[in-house]
Amino acid sequence: MRIEETAVLVRQMQLGDETAFDELFAAYQQEAVRTAALITGDSSLAEDIAQETFVQCLLHIRDLQEAERFRAWFFKTLTRCAWKTMDKKRRLLPMEWCEAVERTIPPVFDCYPSEEHSEYEALYRAIDGLGRKQRATVVFYYFNGFSIREIAQATSSLEATVKSRLFAAKRQLKKALEGQYKEGGLVYGK
Repeated sequence: MRIEETAVLVRQMQLGDETAFDELFAAYQQEAVRTAALITGDSSLAEDIAQETFVQCLLHIRDLQEAERFRAWFFKTLTRCAWKTMDKKRRLLPMEWCEAVERTIPPVFDCYPSEEHSEYEALYRAIDGLGRKQRATVVFYYFNGFSIREIAQATSSLEATVKSRLFAAKRQLKKALEGQYKEGGLVYGK
């Protein structure tokens, strides 16, 4: 959905139009679930996080002063909700279970067709190995097509920090994927 179309719907929502919310929900729901799954590494939490984000959006839509910035505002809310959910999940488990649970969380494959699973499995595992801020940066940049500026807005970071996280994440992913390819008998980069 284009920025202008989104802005019109946001303004309608701010005036109380419920059908505008339905249209925004339809436009952003799939991307929100996929993004939440990729940020958390846990597809079972993704729909709950997306729903909570939409609820927060509905409750606080009047706080958004620039309707054109809805996308960044929405994904900032989603990112915070995903991080809170991850923190809450971690606090609910005894400390010695946390590492074991993180190793058993299945990678997020259900957002892509099954024939692509084998192609992307190593990539998702590598993304799962990133810290949460680097993971969010990679997801926004490569999966959602956000600009550096949009990522900075969505993560409440400076643009230079986003660039640094992206650079470090790419280096870490390259290193993880080189190891995967060497183990599988393939040569990375060819």
